[in-house]
Amino acid sequence: MSEWLASYENVVALVLLNGILGIAAYLMLIVNRFSLATGGLMAIGAYVSVLATMNFGVPFALTLVLGGVTAAVMALLLGAPVLRIEGDYFALATLAFTEIVRIIALNWESVTGGALGIVGIPTETQIWQLALALAALTAAVFAVHRSAAGRVLAAIRGDEMAAAAIGIDVARARLLTFVASGAICGVAGAFAGHLNFFIGPSDFGMIRSIDAIVYAVFGGLGGVLGPVVGALVYTVLPEMLRFSAQAREILLSLVIILAVLFMPRGLISLNLPLRRWLPRRRGQRGKLAAGQGVAAE
Repeated sequence: MSEWLASYENVVALVLLNGILGIAAYLMLIVNRFSLATGGLMAIGAYVSVLATMNFGVPFALTLVLGGVTAAVMALLLGAPVLRIEGDYFALATLAFTEIVRIIALNWESVTGGALGIVGIPTETQIWQLALALAALTAAVFAVHRSAAGRVLAAIRGDEMAAAAIGIDVARARLLTFVASGAICGVAGAFAGHLNFFIGPSDFGMIRSIDAIVYAVFGGLGGVLGPVVGALVYTVLPEMLRFSAQAREILLSLVIILAVLFMPRGLISLNLPLRRWLPRRRGQRGKLAAGQGVAAE
């Protein structure tokens, strides 16, 4: 087991890291906002944490907090004006934010290293830390779903006009969700920054934001496990298709198209027939037991 983990350590780490990013994107999608700010917020968390480590010797655990808090503050500053924008305009605004962050990182050579990035970063990120963070985040989002806040989010997702009509502050709920999503992106960036000795502007561009949305949609928006499953499949599948770079891209795209066509609710919808069948079987067993009891009397 240890040999297998050593061979695929980087893939396992990426699966866990992408699962965290998928949940960040999922939070925005369930409040009906298509956010492309994931890459920019992740970049902020990564650079802040790495610079704190290398320039000031801040402990790794504290850099995770710094990355998350800084990204959350930036999400608050960004979200206050742009979350009131509807539809495609919001997506464009968040995409512009991500590109602005990438271009600043690309040109601010004295701080970010420019196009060459920052090298020689201590590799503090461990698989168990990523697994613990993903498990804690999944449990936290699941608990929120079962709380009053979760019912507010469900109402906004179902019909935001109806939610506003019954007294829900839709704008405030969306802003808080965006800040939470930003904090998650910042922590993920801090983990990514201490994973492979190096970070550069190309690690946090538009593709990173799109991938995070793919994890959530591909896995399914019916529950918090959807983005985790989506990240697992979407990260592992390219590794299985390494025999050809061209074929890998084509086959991966075909998988996504087929998933959208035949599994519009995502990969987690595959177990819906089983969930429907099990209660029915339990009900049948209950009726059979009841019938046997009546017959015995």
